[in-house]
Amino acid sequence: MAKKITLNVPLNRVEGDLDINVTIEDGVIVEAKSIGTLYRGFENILQGRVALDSLVVTPRICGICSVTHLCAAVDALENAQNITPPAQAVRLRNLSLLSETIQSDIRQFFLMFMGDFTNEFYQDAPFYQEATHHYEPFKGASSKEALKKTTEILKVVAIIGGQWPHTSHIVPGGISTLPSLLELTVAQNHIEEIISWYEQNVLGCSLEAFSKIESVESFMYHLEENAETDIARFTRYAEYAQLFKIGKTSQNFLSYGTVHNPLNPSERLIKAGVIIEGKFEELDVSKIYEDISHSWYKQVNVKQKPFDGVTQPDMKSEDGYTWAKAPRYAKKVMQTGPLAQALVNGDKLLTSLNDKYGDCAYVRELARILRPAIHLKYARQDIQGAIESFGDMSYNQAVEEFSGEGVGLVEAARGALGHWVRVKHGKIENYQIITPTAWNGSPQDLEGNRGAWENALIGLECRDIKNPMEMGHVVRSFDPCLVCTVHAIDMQDSKQKYKFKIGL
Repeated sequence: MAKKITLNVPLNRVEGDLDINVTIEDGVIVEAKSIGTLYRGFENILQGRVALDSLVVTPRICGICSVTHLCAAVDALENAQNITPPAQAVRLRNLSLLSETIQSDIRQFFLMFMGDFTNEFYQDAPFYQEATHHYEPFKGASSKEALKKTTEILKVVAIIGGQWPHTSHIVPGGISTLPSLLELTVAQNHIEEIISWYEQNVLGCSLEAFSKIESVESFMYHLEENAETDIARFTRYAEYAQLFKIGKTSQNFLSYGTVHNPLNPSERLIKAGVIIEGKFEELDVSKIYEDISHSWYKQVNVKQKPFDGVTQPDMKSEDGYTWAKAPRYAKKVMQTGPLAQALVNGDKLLTSLNDKYGDCAYVRELARILRPAIHLKYARQDIQGAIESFGDMSYNQAVEEFSGEGVGLVEAARGALGHWVRVKHGKIENYQIITPTAWNGSPQDLEGNRGAWENALIGLECRDIKNPMEMGHVVRSFDPCLVCTVHAIDMQDSKQKYKFKIGL
């Protein structure tokens, strides 16, 4: 009889606490469940409030992606009222969102993912001392420098919006605050400073030079020539840890696109779309729905369109095992995040890597630390445009009381974020939020299809069940927030319990 072990992995995520529960037989994961353990109910909190309250309430959903939620809330209200913000407001919005995402990507890579390679699991690895020097939690030289630099980029948000997190400077019709010319120049200096650090330490070349690397072969050659960069170290460590082989789930990707064109705000310079089984399609929002068959909600309508979504808690739901719903696109399980964004946008290098290695943990995490190369280029472009257009109008008067419905779609650090709102006589009648972690960490649906990282864990071999580092790498490659402690219970002896850390 195969020995069964269950591991409960607590994870803190955007919309609450998250557990990953897996069953292991003979060292291989045979079942996985993604469990949202905390009901928050922001959708219900918003019902009955005036529409503009969403600008204050929704940024509090997350302390990491508060600007992102604010942008989604504003987009939804503008969509409902058919409002187009002026060009200067679009530039400042882009800068706020890009700055927040850049800091999140860099911090996740340096402070969360790379720290795992300093775990005792790798104490015999040839890179262990090097990894410890650069990435040991709270002590690593490179990690401390990355934290310092990302603090600088967040000052851009504070200059534009007055604070970070939980700012409410973006409003329907534009921007409620306007930085001085001096403040914009200071923001530009912060952006150039992080570009300089990123080019020298992460990439090993300029943003422009790196953009010309389009194939696996040229990328690997670049790493050989720049062996002391962070992406080169990561690649060496990943090869040893076999990250090229684990964490694959599907070739279904979803991205809402980002960076609005100031001269045509409806256009996204990093385009939206979906890839289903390797084939690109234009995004059709009407194909999105939420399945609650395995969620702790009243099973009134198992498949709900977001505008009509109902969030009524019911922990007695027969098949439920999580507070998270299961978003689906055209009945398909989708993954979202930096890799999805790059592939949908036609990034040649990451498309080449995905074609060769698939959506493995290495390619998924690499996409995250390479995304700032694109975002910093647009940040540089928008801050220059904002300075050159200083004094231009940054706000159009919005209608304060209206009836209608709208959807706001934004690319958060972790992927596709959507807000759906229905307003009647100025007050919110219904509000539904689908986060990136809901897409990636969704439970099973009515047809039994697992969510993205549930599926990515199936078949994964854990060499040390008391320290299942492989599991940490796979889940963390989706960036669901920090893995802290794992409890392992031997099902043949329920009194035996292990407590240990994966990375941080």
